[in-house]
Amino acid sequence: MAVLEADGTGLLAHLADGRIRLCPVSDLPGLLDWALRAPLGAAPIRAEGLPSGPLLVLTPTALTRLGLPSEAPAPAQRHPRSDHVLLRQLRTIGWQSDDHGLGPWTRLHPTVGDPACESVHLAVTAWGALHHDAWQLPEDLSPSQLALVLGQYTHLVRSPTGEPGTCGRRLMSDLRPPEHRHAVTRALLARGVPSALTARTDPAPCDAPPGHRLAGQDTLADTDIDWWRPPTPEEASSLHVVCFAVNLHHFADSNNIRVTDTPAQHVYHPDFDPRTPGSWLVDLSETGPHPHLPPAFAGNGLAWHTTPALAYATMRGIRLQPVQAWLRPGKTSPYFDPWYKHVRLARLEVLEGLGLTKDLDTPGLLAALRDLPHADRVQRALLNVLDATAQNAFTAMAHPPAQPDQALLGPWPTPDDPTWRPDLHAAVTANARANVHRKLSRTARDGYFPLAVADGHLLYATRSSDLTEITQTPNCEFRIGLSPGHVRPVAVRPMDWYQAQCTANANAARTLKNSCAAW
Repeated sequence: MAVLEADGTGLLAHLADGRIRLCPVSDLPGLLDWALRAPLGAAPIRAEGLPSGPLLVLTPTALTRLGLPSEAPAPAQRHPRSDHVLLRQLRTIGWQSDDHGLGPWTRLHPTVGDPACESVHLAVTAWGALHHDAWQLPEDLSPSQLALVLGQYTHLVRSPTGEPGTCGRRLMSDLRPPEHRHAVTRALLARGVPSALTARTDPAPCDAPPGHRLAGQDTLADTDIDWWRPPTPEEASSLHVVCFAVNLHHFADSNNIRVTDTPAQHVYHPDFDPRTPGSWLVDLSETGPHPHLPPAFAGNGLAWHTTPALAYATMRGIRLQPVQAWLRPGKTSPYFDPWYKHVRLARLEVLEGLGLTKDLDTPGLLAALRDLPHADRVQRALLNVLDATAQNAFTAMAHPPAQPDQALLGPWPTPDDPTWRPDLHAAVTANARANVHRKLSRTARDGYFPLAVADGHLLYATRSSDLTEITQTPNCEFRIGLSPGHVRPVAVRPMDWYQAQCTANANAARTLKNSCAAW
């Protein structure tokens, strides 16, 4: 990859290894030709997969030098078949964009080529890439600094070719690559691996997002916990409320999700099998739920739930009588497992560089976390990017197709991508909810009940301002640490603040989630 800037003599390309090369071009056609001849790009993460095409990061001075617009195209001009001046210029030289069209992140490929293996990726900083999207890198980085941090991300994760969630989703395919033949010549370019997702599969009606042509009236009930309650008189006498967050609470334990790429089959009155992925129409209502704990399951009465939700219900002793189900039988695999290990190791490497090492005891770790705001800001930003890579990848698996020129006015079909799997996004969400609720229930055995929960952010009333008042109780399964599923402190507030949030009918855990820095 290269970060391009213009000086008085022309374009300079800042590379990830710190070198600077002259880029003797003055327009986009010349730039694309230079990128292919340089050569730029990244080797495949697995030998059975495809390499990643060149990434060109265009700074504002580079845009000016190349004669490209300084402002992002209007939504109606982003469609790949629009008459935007940049797209017209590309067509004249035999190039085009992919289905996402023009935007802060754009993929270009020869019209008669194969987008999967003959693309050049553009990241236009003036249009929002890297600084104003989910990357949130500091805006004042020099081109060399920007090239170094993107090179570090490439080394740790993969070549950045979109927002972090998009990169996370593409990393799944990088680590379990499917066989790929050239779209034109049909030559075999990647052997692939047996556990890859290879088939475009329609969602079940209950799994399909709104707007999809198969979406039914009844959708999956499984959601993250969003719940709060007023304090009891005893809790109101506490001085503090402490908020802590589960590290990557969707990502944690996602490696255990069983995945198959077979189509969903509709069945009536099935027996529940925790080894079969799918969605089940069943009543998970609990008798006598505890008033000081959030509900274990989303939805009331008969509703659609994924396999992880039903597995947790059996653990809680609920007798299951599914009425219908959309099941995906066949051979399953822990599809997310290599991806989970890859991202986890990447996070640990960045955390260690910030002084957060695995061998720290609890007091040392808490002290290091307090000092973290004073650590290197670029590495802190990279840590947040890695978290977004992990968490947002699941959301990306359920995104509607790109239609940048219009709103989704009518039903749309399943995207032609085997990794578009809203059922997997729902299964991960249900699994995360079950894990959080199980730990809340265990902690309640010691008399500590949550005041508020928002996704993976939890709020408790405490006598001290120390998180260990909760985590060191005998039954608590929340562990302070750095790994996915462990917890870290977020904020401490006085009880009066929490009661004011209750008066305002606000979920205080969500307030802190939205207002406090992630790290």
